Amino acid sequence: MRQHRGRDRLFARLARNKPMSRSLAREPNALVPRRIGVLCNPNSGRNRRRLRQVREEARRLPGALYREAVCPAESAFGIQQLLASGVELLVINGGDGTLQASLSCLLGPDGPAQRRPSLMVIAGGTTNMSAADMGARGTPQQALRSLGAWLAGARSAPLRTERPVLRVEPAPGAAPLHGMFFGAGAIHTGVELFHRRIAALGTGGTIGPGLAFARLLLSSLRPGRARIQPARLTLSLDDGPKQAGDYLLVLVSGLERLLLRSKPYWGVEPAPLHYTAIEHRPRRLLRALPAVLSGGGRAAPRARDGYFSHNIHTLTLDLDGGFVLDGECYRAQRERGPLRLSLGDRVTFLAF
Repeated sequence: MRQHRGRDRLFARLARNKPMSRSLAREPNALVPRRIGVLCNPNSGRNRRRLRQVREEARRLPGALYREAVCPAESAFGIQQLLASGVELLVINGGDGTLQASLSCLLGPDGPAQRRPSLMVIAGGTTNMSAADMGARGTPQQALRSLGAWLAGARSAPLRTERPVLRVEPAPGAAPLHGMFFGAGAIHTGVELFHRRIAALGTGGTIGPGLAFARLLLSSLRPGRARIQPARLTLSLDDGPKQAGDYLLVLVSGLERLLLRSKPYWGVEPAPLHYTAIEHRPRRLLRALPAVLSGGGRAAPRARDGYFSHNIHTLTLDLDGGFVLDGECYRAQRERGPLRLSLGDRVTFLAF
């Protein structure tokens, strides 16, 4: 852990509640698009409950092309159709997984060779963590109604937010994934628990995933009854020295706020991606948890107690086990080579 602790000492004097810029602005009305494409996941949590109304609002948009998709392959096919039609604005109406599949298509090797269309996010899923950080509010029907009013010149422009997008290479030579949030360890376990138990009960929004994650963190305070197994991995920050250890969790994101408006970062380096890691069985977890979730403030969690946070350009992991990208579960294998995260691109998102 020498690399972690050395960097923490170097930047400790600067980590005094440094504010993060939200980069929110209004889209100029002069840039109102003429051709709209809407990609909707009908199985996403909020869309599923009001699907008839969502379809009606989308089809009221003047000249809009509408496609539905429920899996990454269908998303890619639908987006390729919309791109071929020359859309200037691509509206993604779904959850975090639908946005991740769309970004993987748009930023991947089969993405548009020329200028990409503008992207609008609508919070049509269950957690909607990415859309919330980008300024999306209200229901899918309300967002589509607002979009129609903007196109007609009857309301103000949407919010415009720039965020770094992660590029995740599961192994050397593997097709890259693109998304907004990567997690391993307790985060992967929590998402699996949410899918298995809490989602089946119909707990929507951010409450269900938040409950699953909180339950796992609290269980780690009772080692004899803990459900969390340490993530045993070797990692390297910004191609620096490798370090092996057991971790409670590792996360990387370009988002500024996560579930329940938490901000679990306190790094100050001039780099685009937020990285936070907590060692397995860290010291004073219950006492440190508020500072971890709020970004440290005046009492940033300490590396000597097992808490690390930096802004980085790349992260390389040797990992046997699962990881999460925007709520979707994947697996990595050491024998296939290291998993690598880097900046995929900086993307501007519109939202109502």
